[in-house]
Amino acid sequence: MKQTILTLLGTALATQAMLANPADENAKAPLTQQEVAEGIQKHGTGATLLSNEQDELSADVQDLIDEQTDPEIVGLLQQIEVVMGDATDRLEQKHTDGTTIAIETEVIEKIFEAAKKKQQKQGGG
Repeated sequence: MKQTILTLLGTALATQAMLANPADENAKAPLTQQEVAEGIQKHGTGATLLSNEQDELSADVQDLIDEQTDPEIVGLLQQIEVVMGDATDRLEQKHTDGTTIAIETEVIEKIFEAAKKKQQKQGGG
């Protein structure tokens, strides 16, 4: 489980970083209509890719749930799966705003909490 949790955490962090859209300090001129259209298309493609990746990660969480016997850890993993589903839904709708980033942050926090609980249960904490 440790390896899978670390993989989920790493991917969740990468997903959050991809959602961030810092201001471009090098922007010089207003965008043309074509540039705006290309940007919207690129945004939609990226959101769809992230949605698919998020859905695959959710399936990985389901596999983790199936492997667990501790009810507390199972409960945390089930919460993670629900929140990941919310993120997937928002990304499918191409919503990559602060709310989606907050949901991804919640996923990360819950993954970390589950990993800590698992470590404590194994006597490592």
